[in-house]
Amino acid sequence: MTQLSKLIIDAHHSAKLISAPEELIPTSLESAYHTQNQLLDLLDDHIGGWKVGTGDQAYPVFASLIPNKWLFSDETIIAKELCSLMGIELEYAFRLKNIDQISINISLEDLEKHISDVAAAIEIVSTRLQGWPDLPTYLKAADLQSNGALIIGPAQPYRSNLFNFNEPIISLTDNLIEKSTLRGKNPAGDPRLLIPKFIDQQRQFGRHINDDHWITTGSLSGIFFVDYKTNITGTINGLPSVHLKVV
Repeated sequence: MTQLSKLIIDAHHSAKLISAPEELIPTSLESAYHTQNQLLDLLDDHIGGWKVGTGDQAYPVFASLIPNKWLFSDETIIAKELCSLMGIELEYAFRLKNIDQISINISLEDLEKHISDVAAAIEIVSTRLQGWPDLPTYLKAADLQSNGALIIGPAQPYRSNLFNFNEPIISLTDNLIEKSTLRGKNPAGDPRLLIPKFIDQQRQFGRHINDDHWITTGSLSGIFFVDYKTNITGTINGLPSVHLKVV
């Protein structure tokens, strides 16, 4: 195990932020993903899902595995002390099928045949690192892409004609107070377009995606932060709402 993975896991268990020494900061996406894999081993867990977002000029996407213990179902209750920082975002989440048949150049029409389920999801954005979010890109990637937990709402069979993926009507409330602009926007435009790039990249790095893994594809709502008890409800038009209680 690397010293960085041990520092991050200690910060996770203590819910305190740590400063990563400069010599431990990853200098490549490969080393960042290697640290993610080590964190999973240190948690004695397996992959429950993936977080995928837009990349940069070098890489089309940045991604992180999500430990299965960090994946929760609708109406879950989470203590605010779980994370040193708790940001809330509303996102689409997908499950896939026949993943081995998805190529980097697949058309959206053909990709849709491989999407089995879709759900509204609340991501808890968190960090184990001081100075977030103004940190080196690969360091944030190593820290599980700043994921703290993922709450999956009731899943629905995928039907593209039921959803507006570019600008869905959404709602994200904090104790009944609206926190969204009511019209969702993803940094990638259509979040489904991230999926083939993500699949291809993980193949290159030797990481396997299963058909029971949930894949979340970036915020529709922007982010707000909580450090208090609250009831959060996220809604994407066409899908059942997802609920989180923070105690």
